Amino acid sequence: MSMPTVNEYWENATKANNVPQIEVKLAIVEALTPDNRPVIRFAGESAPSQKIYVHMKHYIPTIGDMVMLINGVIQGGWTSVK
Repeated sequence: MSMPTVNEYWENATKANNVPQIEVKLAIVEALTPDNRPVIRFAGESAPSQKIYVHMKHYIPTIGDMVMLINGVIQGGWTSVK
């Protein structure tokens, strides 16, 4: 039996406890639009998303940042250490 993904674990836990569904995804900021909105590539994908996602006001996106999305909104990011 393999380890469940975060989404699979959360889905099983929320079904058992009648908790609203929450979708969590990780991505990398690939580029910025002219108005500084991040263009992201989801973990495990080879091409950037065609959708431009909104982000929390406190987060200033930077190319190369890892970001976490909760229900389709970028919550914040961190710069990967090389």
